[in-house]
Amino acid sequence: MALIAAGAVVALVGAYVAVPRWGGFHAWEYAAALVVLMALLASYALGARTGRDGDVGRWLMLPIIGAFIIGAAGLIDGLLGPDSDVVQRAPGSVAVVSEVRAAAFFPAADAGDIGRGDVGITVRRRNGAALVLTPGSRAYVGATALQAVPRVAAYVEATDDAGERLTVTQPTNPAFLSPVALFSTLVPIGGRQVPADSFAIPARHRALKVFYFAAGSIPGLQARGFAGGPLVLFAVDDEHGSLVPGGIAAAPSGRFVAIGGLRLRATLGTYPALAVSSIPSPALLWLGGAIFLGGLLSAGFALVRSRPPSAPAGGTLCIT
Repeated sequence: MALIAAGAVVALVGAYVAVPRWGGFHAWEYAAALVVLMALLASYALGARTGRDGDVGRWLMLPIIGAFIIGAAGLIDGLLGPDSDVVQRAPGSVAVVSEVRAAAFFPAADAGDIGRGDVGITVRRRNGAALVLTPGSRAYVGATALQAVPRVAAYVEATDDAGERLTVTQPTNPAFLSPVALFSTLVPIGGRQVPADSFAIPARHRALKVFYFAAGSIPGLQARGFAGGPLVLFAVDDEHGSLVPGGIAAAPSGRFVAIGGLRLRATLGTYPALAVSSIPSPALLWLGGAIFLGGLLSAGFALVRSRPPSAPAGGTLCIT
């Protein structure tokens, strides 16, 4: 029973390190589970110290101590550590990551980069090598886990009727000239919350709203000539904020649509955000893990040595 409880503690804290973004690690249920298991370990250790389980109990003291240290690390961070934070910036921006005393560089991206979804984030530390996080990858810096998380994005292009390219800006975004929609806001449409972003087209005095609809979110699209993939809905306003005549149109990824005297295209894909999550103290994890594994090996060897030698098969032969 003691080894089962110790293994459960190690598994719970190991899951914390493997999936640090899950908010349940900071919930009271997780803390309560660790407290119950650690109480079982402490109860068994006190009994084993008095010789209740003989030599076997004493051999198991080290694994129990190691598991208790690991559990304490998970409990402390679960109760006191901050929740995961996701840092999202426009291409070409820099964000300060105070948890690791570093700066995260979000590189510029074109339509091909967004469509492939292969843009990475570079984290530069003052006293350490730069970390390049590709989408889905993770790095540990002290008691912090950094992960590049792919987020839905679109590269928006606008031309006039003659095909001349028009500048697209984001007046409310620090990356003013970025043509990438990150859909960081949600707006209610038809009883659902839809990811949205906005742009301006200064040369034509137009304001552009872009709404993202995931694949399968709108039934009956195939019957209207759309494939089963995701699409965007464009809405074009004039300089006074009023919708221009015929100023709404839907378009799949990579296809130009004519709307409000403009030709618009959105290349859909992903652009990474940076997830910053706390993890249990690595020093305590290494210490507890070494004691736990060393204790298991010592206990195993001790059990093997303590077994009496078996008698030869077939009995013994006496010579007088």
